[in-house]
Amino acid sequence: MLPFRLIIVAVSVFLLSCCSKNAFASDNGVIKLDLADAVAVSMGGAFVGEADRPSAVFYNPAGITQMDTIEVSAGLTWAQPQIEFESASGGASKMKEDNYLFPSIFVTAPVIKDKLYVGIGETSDFGGGNDWEANGFSQYATIKDSIVNQDYRLAAAYKICDQWSLGAEAIDEQSEFEHDEAINQGGFGNGDALFKATDNAWGFDLGTIFRLNAQNQFGLNYKSPIHHVYDGNVYFNNLFTGAGLGALLGGVSSFTTKAVQKLKMPQTVTLGYSLKPISKLTLNFDLGWTDWSQYKQQTSTYPNLSAGQQSGLAPSSTLARDWTSVWSESFGAQYSVTDKFRVRAGYEHHQSPVPQANYDTEFPDADSNTLTAGIGFDLTSKLTIDVAYAGAIYKMRNIISTTDASLSGKYSEFVNVGVVTLTYKF
Repeated sequence: MLPFRLIIVAVSVFLLSCCSKNAFASDNGVIKLDLADAVAVSMGGAFVGEADRPSAVFYNPAGITQMDTIEVSAGLTWAQPQIEFESASGGASKMKEDNYLFPSIFVTAPVIKDKLYVGIGETSDFGGGNDWEANGFSQYATIKDSIVNQDYRLAAAYKICDQWSLGAEAIDEQSEFEHDEAINQGGFGNGDALFKATDNAWGFDLGTIFRLNAQNQFGLNYKSPIHHVYDGNVYFNNLFTGAGLGALLGGVSSFTTKAVQKLKMPQTVTLGYSLKPISKLTLNFDLGWTDWSQYKQQTSTYPNLSAGQQSGLAPSSTLARDWTSVWSESFGAQYSVTDKFRVRAGYEHHQSPVPQANYDTEFPDADSNTLTAGIGFDLTSKLTIDVAYAGAIYKMRNIISTTDASLSGKYSEFVNVGVVTLTYKF
């Protein structure tokens, strides 16, 4: 039977996570998040091979076999995207610098010591947010949008021997999607289309840890794709009733109708290696593959509207995506200055899956280089605080849009990320 303290902790985590909201993505491919833990973030996100903290529930579930007591970690991540646009004519625009906050919570415990371990967690593997000017260059593509995900994770791991462990987990991903854009009505002012929808979908993770010796350890993690079918409504407002969409919908200025949009979160594979050349120094390396290649197009359907009515709709019924699979490489180092104080630094590079032809302001992305740093301090023998900062520098993209000339221009992006994590060992 699990200890009573673990049951209390699990209930507390569930209640707290029900009140949380996750938003925005920093790195690793458009809307893919790897910001669940300050220790991992401060080491460039390279943690699959080490995975010796409660956040192993997220990074590699096999790693929870390395914790022989009940451990709880709770963290908060702050992200601030900064995107600038310069048109071919020299006009400049900046996306509003919103601040996004989201928590991560993990609990791990041995059920049968040296054999069977369990873990639970709440965080997000995906999320996104953009906030452009309402009357700016992006108004007919994106004014404001967001993907807000909450992932509830239940993990189990089995230690086959002292060197080798296997882990698996189920993921319940609850997601909210929102997209707002203007409707071009010629000389009759802009209309507005706001799509709001939710979905709940399931996925799974598989992981393994192999400890070659005290200095060398390897990890491998696979995350399954998660298929979302967002079911909600489109709210049309400020329509011109005499022509265009307003006339197609029956001569009304406002209209609400059911809408469905599909989005497939990609499968990922990450190989990690952790090296301890001396007792005070840890070096981590991760190589990740994210499969965006099946995201060929974005399709919206409106089951309650006729084909003629749908012909004048915004958002468009079908948008070409044709994204590609991408790689990421990350490196991190940790040095124990004293028994209680540790310093960390790292680097990550990721490729963008978004091709030149289909770049838009809903999912702005480019190849990026991220520099990270952080510290860890033992407040007591059982309580530790870790702090991390990451600065993601995106390669400038010069876009020539074939679908919307107003989107053509230069895009520059930078993202600030800060993470604080508290960990308690019972």
